[in-house]
Amino acid sequence: MGGPGNGGRTEAFDALRASEELHRATLSNISDAVFMADDAGNFTFVCPNVDVIFGFTPNEVFAVGRLGAFLGEDLFDPADLDARGEIQNVEREVTAKNGERRHILIHLKRVSIHGGTVLCTCRDITDLKQTERQLALARLELAHAARLALVGELTTSIVHEIQQPLTAISANTEAAMTHLSRWPRSATGEVGPILGDIQEAIASASEIIDRLRNLARKRPMEPQPIDLNELVAGVARLVSADALRRQVHVFLETTPGLPKIFADRISLQHVVLNLVMNAMEAMDQVKGDREMMLETRRANGAVELSVCDTGPGIAAEMLPRIFEAFVTTKREGIGLGLSIARSIVEAHKGRITANNTERGASFVIALPLG
Repeated sequence: MGGPGNGGRTEAFDALRASEELHRATLSNISDAVFMADDAGNFTFVCPNVDVIFGFTPNEVFAVGRLGAFLGEDLFDPADLDARGEIQNVEREVTAKNGERRHILIHLKRVSIHGGTVLCTCRDITDLKQTERQLALARLELAHAARLALVGELTTSIVHEIQQPLTAISANTEAAMTHLSRWPRSATGEVGPILGDIQEAIASASEIIDRLRNLARKRPMEPQPIDLNELVAGVARLVSADALRRQVHVFLETTPGLPKIFADRISLQHVVLNLVMNAMEAMDQVKGDREMMLETRRANGAVELSVCDTGPGIAAEMLPRIFEAFVTTKREGIGLGLSIARSIVEAHKGRITANNTERGASFVIALPLG
């Protein structure tokens, strides 16, 4: 009877060893770093792949001694961890062995494993933070561009409105001076010099208006061959962090081998980014699935990009005027984003349209080939 018993113990031992090897292999290959500490914060376990994020070996981490000394003091409140069982999404910035600053997302869990009472999982979110900063910068640039466009449009409008009465004043002043020239100087008194001062003031005002007109002019576009698939993919990467935060699933369907178009990269990127941000913002209040589809294709001698969302769509009364300046559905919007987008697309000899679909809104940009 000793034989079968020994065999059973051998099988159990082999199973335990296989399980340990599996866990060791798993911990060695995941991208997260895993630690365990006791109630005093002293390390009881350090995963083998800790160097992936921090650059330190497990022995070097053990030499630090305490979890707080490695990741920063006041990492969590023990009483809070006891009450909740786990604490998620604690962000910390740490210095790796090579001196680089790394952003990590920490998940803490109360456990009881071989003297360890706190399980700490660290995930590197440095690239995600960088993407968020790039998106924030792009938003600032977009807002700045919108403000500049608003100033430009207002300046152009003001210049046009002022130029007309100035022209009329100048014409009437010249007519008055011509009429006075037929009278003797003794009869006109100081009227002639006064009219001359008016003409000089008109000339000065006209010069100021010309300067404002020059300031309001847009920068010249710099067309070059553009791969629309590459540009759209770049915008999708730029907004990936914001899409994750908004719980928006982004689907990218590009047509391989799409011909290049001749366009100004910065202006076209501005248009695509504006449409993408509008689509995500439109889904902020959606309770169900939030999905955005970016699709490129070739159609009717043009290259097309469609941006579709699963938002509430565009109100019927707004749809015919959606690209007009100062028309907006946003509470804090100024209504220039789509107007500017249409101007840019039309400057490229293209067209932009908006429609409602069964699931939300759809904006389509068509740009000619060649």
